[in-house]
Amino acid sequence: MMSVLLSSSQVNQNTLMATDLSKLQTVEIYCQADLDADIRKEIISNLSGAVLSHQGQYLWLGTDEFTSIERFTKTNDQKPIFSEHQRFHFKDFIDDFDEEEGEVDIEGLSYCEGYLWMIGSHSSKRKKVKPQADKYTLGKKELKKIKREKNRYLFARIPINEQGELAYQSPQKAWLSRQGSSNALTQALAKDEYLDLAQIIADEEDSPPLGNEVYLYLPSKENGLDIEGLAVDGNKVLVGLRGPVLRGIALLLALEVEDSSSHELYLKTMGNEDRVYKRHFLDLDGLGIRELCWQEQGSRLLILAGPTMDLDGALQLFCLHDPLALKDNSFSSQQNQQLEYLGTIPHGYKCDRAEGLCLYNDSKSILVVYDSPESKRLILDAAGSVVGVHADEFSISQL
Repeated sequence: MMSVLLSSSQVNQNTLMATDLSKLQTVEIYCQADLDADIRKEIISNLSGAVLSHQGQYLWLGTDEFTSIERFTKTNDQKPIFSEHQRFHFKDFIDDFDEEEGEVDIEGLSYCEGYLWMIGSHSSKRKKVKPQADKYTLGKKELKKIKREKNRYLFARIPINEQGELAYQSPQKAWLSRQGSSNALTQALAKDEYLDLAQIIADEEDSPPLGNEVYLYLPSKENGLDIEGLAVDGNKVLVGLRGPVLRGIALLLALEVEDSSSHELYLKTMGNEDRVYKRHFLDLDGLGIRELCWQEQGSRLLILAGPTMDLDGALQLFCLHDPLALKDNSFSSQQNQQLEYLGTIPHGYKCDRAEGLCLYNDSKSILVVYDSPESKRLILDAAGSVVGVHADEFSISQL
């Protein structure tokens, strides 16, 4: 029999790649009982960003489908239960916010120094095809129409008071100004030498077939621009991209913001060539960024990585070391030890896709919420209506 010798690094990597995070318990999250049953189900089925504030008293969740932030309060010291659901609508604290301009598609939440930060996906979308038993052809408009909705380009910072209420009238609330379906960030990214395909092709052909901003027009599930993940430290902001992934390499953007007296955030020049962002390239085993949160503020960044396309696939947890100290155009991998693989979060078939993640239980664990939760996660009332959902707590204390 032929024996094969592996180096210790190969053995360690192969062992790590098969490791599921240790699940400690489930956490119960309950919606308002008097909400319409369909709205409760939509909230529960489309959770995305997650963050805790006020020493774990308040759990804030973003969703894909609405124009509001959902807050849940820890109501039981003996069991992990969050209830007393309260909704905060963007139209009440963002000036000139129009709910008719579409969903925000909140994909990142962060809490820092008394502020709740939130960011939309900044993505285009293509309408889903709904399979039916008697459906054998596509309609004329199916898979053709691509939409860019203004509200998806939201990036805002809102103060929270001691009672866990968003301070609607605070002079400190601020947001990045939107110009139609764009803002200063997407306008800068449209000129990026890695993302402007027309510019790249023009180097080889006289007449490039593609227009500018192609990644901004490609839908989020088709390797187009898609923000998923937000981590804030003071006025320094890290933004994770689910897409595009470039030949298996994901992108993390570092921003620095300043604000004016008119509730407006500005992006400071900080990258090379007078850019308003730094680029960090991450080898996440071919996956895109699905969520960010600090394990240690400013020094250890947890990264939930998953498929860029609309696929079932690995959901892996990584740690990026000292991200705020990285130079522009940095490259991080497990091989150079800037990235550390921590484990895998299980997923189901077309369900249970981990989307929101935050530190939990005095930073000894993480709380994970799921998009498209499987039926056994749902909490039903006596009439069979969805009233809540089970999230999961995973240990990171030994990592």
